[in-house]
Amino acid sequence: MNTFQQKDDSLIAALLVVGFHHAHGPIVELSIPPLPQQEQNDNNNNNNKNTQTTLEKLKVPEEWSFLPFLALPDGAHQKDEDFAYFHLPPVSGWSVAETTLFGISCNRQIAAKDLLTTTPDVTRSIVQKAVVVLARQPIFGPLRQKIAVITSAWFNQKDFTKLDILYDFYHNLQSTYHGPIDDSTLYMGTSLRELIHKFKSKTLILLKLLLLEKRILFYGYPVERLCTFEYSLMSLVPGLLRSLQDSGDPELDTSENFLKLTEAKELSNGKKESLLRFMGLPLRLFEKGSFFQPYLPLQQIDILSSEKTKSYVVGTTNQIFFHHKSDINIDVLVNVETGTLEFHNQPLAAIVGPTMADRRWMEKIVRVVNDTWDETDPSRPVQNTYLGSDDYLRARFEEYILSLLSSMKHAQDANLIPDHHPIEESTTSTMTMEDHPHEDVMRDDDREKNYLSDYGMNWLLAWRETNSFILWNKYTDHEIYEIVEPG
Repeated sequence: MNTFQQKDDSLIAALLVVGFHHAHGPIVELSIPPLPQQEQNDNNNNNNKNTQTTLEKLKVPEEWSFLPFLALPDGAHQKDEDFAYFHLPPVSGWSVAETTLFGISCNRQIAAKDLLTTTPDVTRSIVQKAVVVLARQPIFGPLRQKIAVITSAWFNQKDFTKLDILYDFYHNLQSTYHGPIDDSTLYMGTSLRELIHKFKSKTLILLKLLLLEKRILFYGYPVERLCTFEYSLMSLVPGLLRSLQDSGDPELDTSENFLKLTEAKELSNGKKESLLRFMGLPLRLFEKGSFFQPYLPLQQIDILSSEKTKSYVVGTTNQIFFHHKSDINIDVLVNVETGTLEFHNQPLAAIVGPTMADRRWMEKIVRVVNDTWDETDPSRPVQNTYLGSDDYLRARFEEYILSLLSSMKHAQDANLIPDHHPIEESTTSTMTMEDHPHEDVMRDDDREKNYLSDYGMNWLLAWRETNSFILWNKYTDHEIYEIVEPG
């Protein structure tokens, strides 16, 4: 009998330990439940316990060859404690990893001389290890608090031969996280306030780049802040955090299997989730050909230059990536330390440039964040008001996206979309919508109003060519503008 039989609705897939070995570098030393090769060895030896009692170098599945480098990131030795968020692709034939898994690691270090029990593999003055939890949904916020406590407690034992605390932790997580999860659990750990405070009006440009499915490289240190900014951006798209099952590898392609034409009857229960579904959300931004890796080690850089990878959002702390700009086809470099965007695809800067309406809208958002900013607690507004809170900010961006979707369907029905194409990437033009005031503004009095000019026609025409737009348009009712007003 397998002592690690998982519940069908369990959100926790596995718990691992990764350590730094003097000869091999980062290695996986413990897996609960056992990795596929361990299971095979146990079966061959008629060992049904499936319980690993000592840390040892384990053979990881080929699909996860880069896993140790995700859990112990570059520069991990520079901090007493750091966290990394990352995604792992499915492992063929292993029920534990049938879809993309979402990993969080907590790495710490301890002086070898402080250990009460020293094993033969300890040959360096500092011992580095990371505890890793793999989940089936990106519940990084609640897991972060727990993994920090357990990793600290395990290190405080000063004896890495004692593994009971890790087994107990795994079983506790199994019993705690299962079944459906609410939005507040998913959003825990993201911080829209900090994202907007850092990038200001450029936050909307980041969102528009994301919707265009471009190649976006985030850079900064420490790793946790880098990952948090990326996930905060993702959380601006309603429902997207629940729809990342194909994000772990550009060859994954399962989402369209679950898509169906939205119908008005879905609105009958009056729930917000029904409205978002009817509006065609979430947008399918990470399908076949796209890739999202919050922290990307050098060992995965080849994925970015692969012909199979058409778009990506990845994060790095390593400036070596800058020397491969042409190889990995970066469109935009996002610096989370300076809050700046560096366009390597120059025509794209014009396409995503904000319209006057965009500027006015973002100015209000930024002002609210600045007016309620609290340096002692960046995640909450002064006096803990709703105004300026993450819930407030997420609601504003949700309104923006719903209005955008409604305006697009309205313009399609009224034949208000021009048939010219967006600025070609081969041109050096940097004109924006403001350079063409006659476009979509001069119209006959009896024509329907075209709300799209507020969003930028060049951007909209580029968005119309994306895979996510094509899927949204195919499966979404054309009369959604009767439910959500365009504008």
